[in-house]
Amino acid sequence: MKRAIIVLSVILALLLVAAGVLYFTTDRMPAQPAPSETPVPSTTEQPTTQTTTTEPPTTTTEPPTVLIPAESVYILSGKAVECYTVQSYYDTLYTYIRASDFAEATGLTLESEQPLRLTGADTVESTDDGILANGKPFGHAATYIYTTEEGGLLPLMETAEALGYPIWTDEESGITYITPAARAFDIPEDVNVPVLMYHAVSDNMWGIDELFVSPSSMDEQLAYLVENGYDPIWFEDLAHIEDYDKPVILTFDDGYDDNYNELLPLLQKHQVKATVFVIGNAAGMTHKMTEEQIREMADSGLVSIQSHGYTHDDMDAMGEETLEYELSETKKVITRITGRIPYVLCYPTGKYSNLTLEVAARHYLFGIKMVGGQYNTSDDPFLVSRFYISRYTDIYTFASYISAAGT
Repeated sequence: MKRAIIVLSVILALLLVAAGVLYFTTDRMPAQPAPSETPVPSTTEQPTTQTTTTEPPTTTTEPPTVLIPAESVYILSGKAVECYTVQSYYDTLYTYIRASDFAEATGLTLESEQPLRLTGADTVESTDDGILANGKPFGHAATYIYTTEEGGLLPLMETAEALGYPIWTDEESGITYITPAARAFDIPEDVNVPVLMYHAVSDNMWGIDELFVSPSSMDEQLAYLVENGYDPIWFEDLAHIEDYDKPVILTFDDGYDDNYNELLPLLQKHQVKATVFVIGNAAGMTHKMTEEQIREMADSGLVSIQSHGYTHDDMDAMGEETLEYELSETKKVITRITGRIPYVLCYPTGKYSNLTLEVAARHYLFGIKMVGGQYNTSDDPFLVSRFYISRYTDIYTFASYISAAGT
């Protein structure tokens, strides 16, 4: 019995030693995967430290052109036109106008917008090398801008200058006036163009009777012109006189208010053109048209308002300084009233000197006398003669005055 206990004690001691060895061994060994398991790699990537450069997208499309309304006012052929500056890759240096608006104001025809082409009395077209005015280059290629949204655009001032259109900026108002009709032009020679001189049109003869052509006689004379194939024109139409078979120019001196009340309705009735010479400082005076009436006549499309001097004083006795004032001041006044720069001067009372003619040529294209008979386009443009039509001129005499028209 004692022996059995000793054996069991030894066995128990050996078991304790084995357990201790096993404990210390397994606690210090790294854990190993079970034979049937496969290690799974991590799916989380560490951030990289590389620096990348972002390139702008490559495109062949031009940025849209942004039109900014111009701050200044521009009057083209008597009408205010919408103008813009341009914000784009090209430039912001020019004042632009839509080609369609330019064509409408100048009487040109817009044939196409890409490439740009305007035709008529003048031609304006765009090419790969720039813009051409009447065949001559004046703008670099980037000056002309085309966009599908806004249509063709033209640099207004540069185009007007290239075409020879007179430009005047009023320093007081900042308004710029551009008048194609007032530009210099060549006149075909040796064509008879009767120029008729009238004054008042009324039966209310508050002054010298002979100056007042009765409205009934005026009506009869206008009807005669139309029915017999005559072409009443303005002085600017002399540039293309070949377009008319029997050209005649009707002129009215002094700007009387009956020209508005009596004459204008008759011109509208017969659709006849006329030229009215107004006195610069007389608008709104007794028996004279007001500024509003002058403007309405100019806007009628039938009346060309031109200069009769600023004070209506005789110009043959004036010195150069006085003449400069007379001619430039009336030009300024008429431009402000009508929106159009005048280009014809009628000498008050028909009096002029060589100095008058010299100074007049600095400001105008034509100088008109009181009488002298038949005007021929080969004559001196500053010595244009007229036939005087009085209250007592009958229709037969009237017909004889105009009979040579176009010959």
